[in-house]
Amino acid sequence: MHTTPRQGSTMHQQSKTRLPAPRRRIITLLLVVATAVTFVAVAGLLAGCGSSKKNTTTTTGAAGAVTPAPPLNTHGKKGGSMTILLSGDVDSMDPGYAYYALDYEIVYATQRPLYGYKADSNTVVPDLASAMPIVSKDGKTVTVHIRSGVHYSPPVNREVTSADVKYAIERGFAGNVANGYATSYFSVLQGAPKALAATPAKVSIPGIETPDKTTLVFHLTQPSGAFIGALVMPLTAPVPEEYAKQFDAAASSTYGQHVVATGPYMVANDASGNIKVGWNPGTFIHLVRNPNWKASTDFRPAYLDTINYKEGVSDPTVMTRQILAGSADANGDAPPSPPELRSILSNPTQKKQLFFIPVSGSRYVALNTSKAPFNNVNVRRAVAYVLDRRAMRLTRGGPVDGVIATHFIDPSFAGLGFEAGGGYSNPFATPNDAGSVPKAQAELKKAGFADGMFKGPTVTMVSDNTPPGSNTAKVVAADLAKIGFKVKNISVLHQTMYSKFCSVPKNAPNICPNVGWLQDFKDVQTIMDVPFNGKSIAPANSSNWPQLNDPTINAAMEAAAKLTNAKARYDAWGKIDKEVTLTAAAVPWVWENFPTLFSSKVVPQLQTWNEGAPDVNWISVK
Repeated sequence: MHTTPRQGSTMHQQSKTRLPAPRRRIITLLLVVATAVTFVAVAGLLAGCGSSKKNTTTTTGAAGAVTPAPPLNTHGKKGGSMTILLSGDVDSMDPGYAYYALDYEIVYATQRPLYGYKADSNTVVPDLASAMPIVSKDGKTVTVHIRSGVHYSPPVNREVTSADVKYAIERGFAGNVANGYATSYFSVLQGAPKALAATPAKVSIPGIETPDKTTLVFHLTQPSGAFIGALVMPLTAPVPEEYAKQFDAAASSTYGQHVVATGPYMVANDASGNIKVGWNPGTFIHLVRNPNWKASTDFRPAYLDTINYKEGVSDPTVMTRQILAGSADANGDAPPSPPELRSILSNPTQKKQLFFIPVSGSRYVALNTSKAPFNNVNVRRAVAYVLDRRAMRLTRGGPVDGVIATHFIDPSFAGLGFEAGGGYSNPFATPNDAGSVPKAQAELKKAGFADGMFKGPTVTMVSDNTPPGSNTAKVVAADLAKIGFKVKNISVLHQTMYSKFCSVPKNAPNICPNVGWLQDFKDVQTIMDVPFNGKSIAPANSSNWPQLNDPTINAAMEAAAKLTNAKARYDAWGKIDKEVTLTAAAVPWVWENFPTLFSSKVVPQLQTWNEGAPDVNWISVK
């Protein structure tokens, strides 16, 4: 999650993920490798990234009241603007880098990946692609046709071609772009680099062919449902090589500061393409219409003329009251404060403006396994036992915020690996989920601390500097103190926690208490592979925050990724979930419902696949 990947809150922004909200009814991605696949079957297969039904997510208040998520806004008023409040900021506007929930709010409004989502549904639909992919009988050749008439925003202006998608995917294998998932989902392409290249200029993947301007042919080394699911990811959004290569030549690509759009909106830029007039990090993001966007080529209505993101709104109470007063229109990356949530839920009028979307994934505390003291499994297990998960959940609103997590595969994967991962059974169970000092001390004794109290040096922790993450961090530090830990906490902006510390292994602290993970698409592999596979540890934008690099688990993941039988696949990833949980490299504590509040001035629309973030492609003013 993504808590991102789709690392959230939001989890790809208050944790890493991307990622998306639950998909209820699933047609497995892996049907492609089991039989000869017809076009209709493939349409269902990619829809397996989501539900074939409209979203049925509901909002459950403290008193048990239920409010359905808003229906698709198909007759909105054209024009106008809205303001979205953010506590943090995106990490990059580059679709090749984007892997946080907040990044996705911007990227899926400004870019056109091959596939995307409507606001009221978790079903995958063609976006830049003109139809669902065509898959060969052996599952090793995937053909995608793209739409004609899609143009880049100024200063590029020209029509998008298949070669632009090829370049976009190839640059994901360059270290200076720092993509978080290319090696996990796209390395199955024939000729994909075994190691990251320095820059995109040094990457060429023969397994991506472009026989004409609107056709992509992907040749795979083996059948892969995960590859097909990943065609919805931002990495498949086109990038114009002739324009981007000057920025991609830098030690760290600067394309994100000069990004051009293909979606209905663009980050405001100057004549050279520099977006500094539209993005002042930590202050604002200003989206305007892409003058080259054609509604006839898109499934999104894009009613609004402008979208203004106001950043640095650190007080959730102030944020909430501004939205209720109508001086702002939605929260984009941080939830209302628990007292405000209780107040809203008790108000019949305001309650209609609040939506809780179940987040497919979990929040967890990451323990750095690469160095002492958390290179010792018993020390990590002591932390898993002592943490008061009930108190941690209270920092985000209590039971209304979600269910206390016991492992990483969440309940939206019921029948798809959740039960195999342990279901609701907690291997580190404590009375009332409140933590147990005696159980923690028993683990510390196994680690060599005779009296069950930690006697090592001070441990470092990097946390959010605003609620609710800062409050969660306080609970973690207080719980660790019960068993002798001294914690030095460094409080920073949420995106800084990731981009400078937790996602950069050389700078990583001992503890990252405010991370979480969203599914990238509806495949159980996306919950476990990127955040816990040793091969996903990268110098930057790394989503393996505990730096878990267990050879046995790595091998099990490699084997599970190749399975084509659905039940065997779910069972294999569920077993991996159990093994990762028992390492206590990360301690899950909530399967969350994320609250999004709208002003009464707009028609609410949610990215149900991205933990309920406001979907500006479908929102209109009243």
